[in-house]
Amino acid sequence: MLKKLSMTGWILLLCQTIVSAGPLQEKRLEFTLKQAPWTLTMPADDFKMAQKQLKPDGGGAYFLLIDKKQGFNLSMYIEPAKDCTDSRSCRDMIWKLGNPAWVNPQDVVQSELGDVSFVEFLIPSFQGMPVKQQNMYAEFVVDGFWVDLHLSKTDYKTEDHKLFERIIRSIKFEPKNKS
Repeated sequence: MLKKLSMTGWILLLCQTIVSAGPLQEKRLEFTLKQAPWTLTMPADDFKMAQKQLKPDGGGAYFLLIDKKQGFNLSMYIEPAKDCTDSRSCRDMIWKLGNPAWVNPQDVVQSELGDVSFVEFLIPSFQGMPVKQQNMYAEFVVDGFWVDLHLSKTDYKTEDHKLFERIIRSIKFEPKNKS
């Protein structure tokens, strides 16, 4: 009898533990413009805000975040979509415009993750110093606003690519409350 009660107690305790061990609420960071009908959210991970600049007229914003733990930099511009109208045309425009810092880009890939177009490449060195910096520019166009998101990581290894993809796939556009 005592053995049956002990076993029943353990089963009840185990069931209680399983029921109370629901999924943890993921902490997310939020970014928006006053005029945008949405708020961009992404997992907070270990990102820390390093820079935030708003255009004086409120028509655009720049954010720089750094995750020292994973060695990631993430920057993004949010502004009205004027010069490109969808993810692919924005990606193509960014690549065509180029950047003086893109010295000797290697392994260039233009592709899509779902409906998000991106271009990525490796910068092997900067000013004569080896950096092995992987760069990914992912372009989002939602409700007339463009997000140009740039991820970079030095000392890049191929297994790091899944981190780039996870971040891009985790971006959400949450409608603002109309109140």
